Amino acid sequence: MKQGIFYAVGVGAGDPMDMTLRAKAVLEQADIIVTPIPKAGGTSAAYAIAAQAADLSYAERLDILFPMQAHNDYRERLRSGVLQPVCTALDSGRQVAMVTLGDVSVYSTASYVRQLLAEKGYATQVIAGVPSFCAGAAKAQQSLCENSESLQILPAVHSREAVETALEQFDNLVVMKAGRAMAWLLPLLRERGLLEHTTMLRDVGMPSEYIGKPELEPYSYFTTLLIKGGDL
Repeated sequence: MKQGIFYAVGVGAGDPMDMTLRAKAVLEQADIIVTPIPKAGGTSAAYAIAAQAADLSYAERLDILFPMQAHNDYRERLRSGVLQPVCTALDSGRQVAMVTLGDVSVYSTASYVRQLLAEKGYATQVIAGVPSFCAGAAKAQQSLCENSESLQILPAVHSREAVETALEQFDNLVVMKAGRAMAWLLPLLRERGLLEHTTMLRDVGMPSEYIGKPELEPYSYFTTLLIKGGDL
């Protein structure tokens, strides 16, 4: 029997209107849709977005628990057998799609899953999505980089020293998942005269969306900073 194909599908930042036609087509043809959830009984923002843009009623939903973990912890969890239901479905010839917020190539659980399945010999495909920082920059009517400016994308789980180094080496920064680091990020940006050149994105495309100055609380897991050092 011919094996099924695993699709890692980016559904965009939050607005279902931003989900691509290719993503819609793949999800509507899938037999199983894998949804990563952070805790038992939790909900999937990615699935909720996809369900508003595509008809998912014909697909079986498979929730897989993925707590917030470090890179190596993710790999160990995947190798522990958590993906066995996915492998079984693929072996039976079923088409499996995993949804993820934003784009698969940017800090995505689906990227880990696809890599491991490919290592096991399964056919995989990646369906691009709109990253939150691109969707947010569009709403802010702001460019991420111009002319010969450089751009660095990094998670705020880096240390203060790592952010300071990035500010020295790159013109513009996108700092993702910045919520827990705002207590030291804001003073750092103020010290360097970058606060007025920084735009905060929170929950882009969601009802709680905020795009504007970075001083406004509350901050969330989906807080992103666009820092335009190239303007100086």
